[in-house]
Amino acid sequence: MINEKIKVKYYIRKDNGKLFFDYRKIAEPGEKAWLVETFDKVEEFTAFTNKGKVSKPQRSKYEMVNEEAERKLQERLELKKQTKIDLPRAIELAKVVDKAFKDKMSDLFMEYDYVEEGDFDDSKTPGWVTIKVKTSHSNWYKDVDNAPSTYYYQVPVDVEKEARELQEIRRKHQDDNTFSFWKCDYYKREVRVADHLNS
Repeated sequence: MINEKIKVKYYIRKDNGKLFFDYRKIAEPGEKAWLVETFDKVEEFTAFTNKGKVSKPQRSKYEMVNEEAERKLQERLELKKQTKIDLPRAIELAKVVDKAFKDKMSDLFMEYDYVEEGDFDDSKTPGWVTIKVKTSHSNWYKDVDNAPSTYYYQVPVDVEKEARELQEIRRKHQDDNTFSFWKCDYYKREVRVADHLNS
């Protein structure tokens, strides 16, 4: 028995019952995809036979969905095999990036008010480069007029190549529970770009 959590998202046309995994492909010639009414479905599978088949109690009534779950399982298992190569490389890269922060530990956070200072880009922080950007999804913004904060995660320019490779490895193993993210965690400078103070 193989225990692995696999989700399969799919769409069923309401008019003819056809099943699709890609929403962009549900339209027939002359139709607009966004005008086609569908049932949006997600099935989760957690048990597979040793041969990689969905276990009988969890089988979907749609054979196409079972096959997609089995395909995704094979992808996941192949990804996990790559952990043996990718994790040591990620740890090595994290050490290189962390070393570049040796004299910059007091500079790990920066507030940037774009109302007063204009749009943010890396030219505002010479010597630093952004490798990841996230926008806040906090419920706090539902009750206020402020725009959500955006966080720019930066590293020193001289380790940009290593940081980007490390980010790519971490992204690749996002759903891999054999990958130790904490072992290859690394220092990043956080630049909070907002129109309000952090409270």
